[in-house]
Amino acid sequence: MIKRRTRFFLAVEGESEQAFVVWLQRLASELQLPVHLDGHLLGGGGFSSMIEKAVQKHERQAKNKGAYKAQFLIVDEDRAMDGDWTAARLREVAAENKMMLFLQRPKHEGLLYRLHDSRQNEIPTAAAAETRLKALWPTYQKPLNANALYRRFTLTDLRRLATADGDLDNLLKIIGIN
Repeated sequence: MIKRRTRFFLAVEGESEQAFVVWLQRLASELQLPVHLDGHLLGGGGFSSMIEKAVQKHERQAKNKGAYKAQFLIVDEDRAMDGDWTAARLREVAAENKMMLFLQRPKHEGLLYRLHDSRQNEIPTAAAAETRLKALWPTYQKPLNANALYRRFTLTDLRRLATADGDLDNLLKIIGIN
């Protein structure tokens, strides 16, 4: 008997985050977890526009494909740029829409930097994140693809970072990876 996959909705800021979701799916499959991570590209923007697009996409997908077990919004923390939208406000609005927030600190390159061994507690500034990442990973290029992530990082790296990042830990626990 084939176990039915549990579906999760993940709205992501850009192509690199979409690749991150594909990498997570690959790790989940290797662990034989019956989950499907349904990633949806938002195309960037400020917090207000991304949460609005995420809610619309979720409603459309849930209507067409059925309910999801949980919904996530994955965005860069440094996107707090439009008016009075802070990360705290985004978290509140996401929660009002039954969506959990995964803030990449300070942005996606910072997350990738922190995946490296013994870097999980270091949070570079947004301006320094890519430079510090390239010092450890000279061939890094945007947008990143899932194969590059798979070749570079392991499940151990991901779990180590989750011990220092509550949003990532929450995501991994809910989908069953941690």
